[in-house]
Amino acid sequence: MAQLSIPKRTTFRHGNLPDALMEAALRRLESDGVASITVRELARDTGVNHRAIYRHFPDKASLLAHVAERCWKDFIRHLKRAVANKPPGEPMLIAAGVALYVYGRDHPNTFHFGGRARSTFGDEYPRVEAAAMEALQIFAVGFAGTGMAPDYVIWRASVYMTSLQGIVTQILRRRFYLAPENAIPWMTDTCIMLIRGLKEGPGESARFRHSET
Repeated sequence: MAQLSIPKRTTFRHGNLPDALMEAALRRLESDGVASITVRELARDTGVNHRAIYRHFPDKASLLAHVAERCWKDFIRHLKRAVANKPPGEPMLIAAGVALYVYGRDHPNTFHFGGRARSTFGDEYPRVEAAAMEALQIFAVGFAGTGMAPDYVIWRASVYMTSLQGIVTQILRRRFYLAPENAIPWMTDTCIMLIRGLKEGPGESARFRHSET
């Protein structure tokens, strides 16, 4: 009698399993949301015993923090491609702002999870905050190119990025309707309004804030 061929379970050398877990987690995140990411489901996705996962991630929070870092790194790559040929200043900031919208539109669950992760994991897992700050630096380079005082660059970049995150969140959650064919022109105009508003003088509250630091 011919012997049945039983497919072998996929095994990973040291160092490969974490990458496979991250890829599986990111697929689950985007298709079904963060609630679908469980240790047992990831074990099934990668063909390993669930205990093997704990050798790399001591608990689910650690696993999700690493997923959040990967979300930010993916967003950073997207931003860098968008601004690659744009000079610092308004052109770079508009390109980065529109790219933020496009990323959210194309990867809504990843966008939402990455944004929330700064407050959820930033203190205990500093690599998440470090990745978010790396993204912020792209916007900071843009504002530095406008000629504003260096003391205000990071602050304005942070206001710009978080404002756009809030706007895009409202669009994605359909609290604000934006016809698909109008989305890019509308976001471009919105970016221009934000940039030009932030380029104005710091105002009394900003002067007070910086005098206290």
